[in-house]
Amino acid sequence: MSGRACSYLCYVLAEGPVHGTGQVVSYTLGTFRTRSQDQALVWLQRQALWLADGLDPEPGRAPWASRCERVPVPDAPTEMRVWASDPAEERAARARLGRRVPVSVVIPDGPDRYILGIAPRTARTLLVRPFLVLQRRRGRGWALARRRS
Repeated sequence: MSGRACSYLCYVLAEGPVHGTGQVVSYTLGTFRTRSQDQALVWLQRQALWLADGLDPEPGRAPWASRCERVPVPDAPTEMRVWASDPAEERAARARLGRRVPVSVVIPDGPDRYILGIAPRTARTLLVRPFLVLQRRRGRGWALARRRS
């Protein structure tokens, strides 16, 4: 691993077929860029919980949702909640990001699927040169002047 700075591009996508066309379309539900591995993981975990609550609210947290019988097949919201709260999954993600390897979780939901991911990127150093500077003018105070490079 080189000593170059790293940034993290985080994303949440939904993919699914368009009825009657046979095409699969991808929708971006959210993106986030940071230089902190911790912020990237926290953002992705919160997005997983937010998405799970939007798809299927937990009865204990949503008083208007009623508790139902167990679903015989794993459902996407439950898988999202498990992934977001599992310490082993977090350790594995941190290890991959530490090696600058992308992390992605693909969660199927019938014909659709949700993709949550973090892609490490080499951070570009941005050198900003001010083009305006303050100059003191005799007896007239300060004025803006263009800086000549």
